[in-house]
Amino acid sequence: MKRKRLAGRVLQKLVLILVGCSALLACQKSKQHGAVVYSFDDQYIDEWYKQRDLFNQYNIKATFFINRPQNLSTDQVARLKQLEADGHEIACHGLNHRNVVDFKDSPDVLINSEIKPAIRILTDYGFEIRSFAHPFGKSLPEIDTLLLDQFIYLRKATYNIKDTTIDYYDDIFATKNDYRITSSMGIDTNYNISLQNFETGLLRAKEKNEVLILHAHRIDRSLTNYSISPDYLEETFKLCRKHNIRSLRISDLETFFTND
Repeated sequence: MKRKRLAGRVLQKLVLILVGCSALLACQKSKQHGAVVYSFDDQYIDEWYKQRDLFNQYNIKATFFINRPQNLSTDQVARLKQLEADGHEIACHGLNHRNVVDFKDSPDVLINSEIKPAIRILTDYGFEIRSFAHPFGKSLPEIDTLLLDQFIYLRKATYNIKDTTIDYYDDIFATKNDYRITSSMGIDTNYNISLQNFETGLLRAKEKNEVLILHAHRIDRSLTNYSISPDYLEETFKLCRKHNIRSLRISDLETFFTND
């Protein structure tokens, strides 16, 4: 009889432990509070590659949108493959960086002349292409409809047009119900996004469990247009760490929101 009671107590304790573990895991899963996507455009591969240690130090995973892939050198392809091996995403930015809004031919011609060849070249290099960033950041609904037959994710772009805090711009925040087509906020030197302003975007993403989408171009200390200083970039990485906001690639958006 005593053995049965003892066994019963042990069983009760095991059940309580299992329930507690399940609750802990559920709690941990529910602690997902926003994320950020860093994306970089064009073909500044050598400059991006030089910052591998910086990205790795802060465990930042980015998406690199490549244009004019037909002009890539063997060394540049090798560096992109190393960036991919580091956990970054290699994505498409068009064959010749054509502004789709200004394209005079039909959307079908655009897809066949500007999009499919770029995908084919990047695929032949061994990259799995899932995402596309519009050159010059603009698009049209009928074009996006066709592009979603070629890609899973589309990214447009903006800058601080209203000269306000970046939490004002709803379209640069991907949400659970809207993440296939996103926009991004430019954070290059010429966009003048202060670290304090940057932080407002992170805090909105954290509060609403959204994903803040960002873009930049060349990483160096030139302080010229369409460049971003590695020092500024590191400070933004520190803010992500401070607020416990992790980075995603564009191609991680569905997984992020599905696991929410």
